[in-house]
Amino acid sequence: MGAPVPARKLETHMTPKLVLIVEDNAQWRDLYAELLAGSNYALHFAASYAEARGELQRLAFALAIVDLNLASTEARQENRDGYRLLQAARQKSVPTIVVSGMDEPEAVDRAYEEHGVFAFIEKALFDRKAFVRLVAEALAAPPAPALEFAPSGRLSDLTDREREVLGLMAQGYTNRQIGEVLLITPNTVKKHVDHILQKLRVSNRAAAVAAALQSGLNPARPAGGEADGAK
Repeated sequence: MGAPVPARKLETHMTPKLVLIVEDNAQWRDLYAELLAGSNYALHFAASYAEARGELQRLAFALAIVDLNLASTEARQENRDGYRLLQAARQKSVPTIVVSGMDEPEAVDRAYEEHGVFAFIEKALFDRKAFVRLVAEALAAPPAPALEFAPSGRLSDLTDREREVLGLMAQGYTNRQIGEVLLITPNTVKKHVDHILQKLRVSNRAAAVAAALQSGLNPARPAGGEADGAK
């Protein structure tokens, strides 16, 4: 018999986990790179909504770290692009951590309730060790369940006004902002949203937007200004 063949060493190299960091401030980008260096992460940086959407389409990320306030956003104070990114990431089952200068309870609640973020960190209270720990926990967590979508709920069941409201929801508008665009009250917007959820047979705004986009809705901004009775 010939001499035994030495066993091959097991390959210990692990494929790095892709992490998308959406931040327009160079100092914060440098900080993230410093804190996450040496970990098994492949960091991809985007400084704008457009760049981030392109990256989400191109690669399968394990985590996205998102700043809601992006300098490239046309209406920065309304943070629509930040919320749209959270929506886009959730549609691809990418967990998200928000690191933002925003600290309003409404913004925090919206990120958790409508977009299912893993964590919301206020920049004013940023803790390096806690951030590194949260990143590791988010990457180790089981995948989030897919957004609820009932195929029997059809866009054709919606009125034209409800489709307008849904299109603005898909762009990250709040009820107040939708009311300003369509010249209707927030209470009227809420009624439209309730009808949309019922007709699409979903339980929340994020699921309604996901269902609409899957059904081919083009969330282009409507002209607005029609009377509320328009269909």
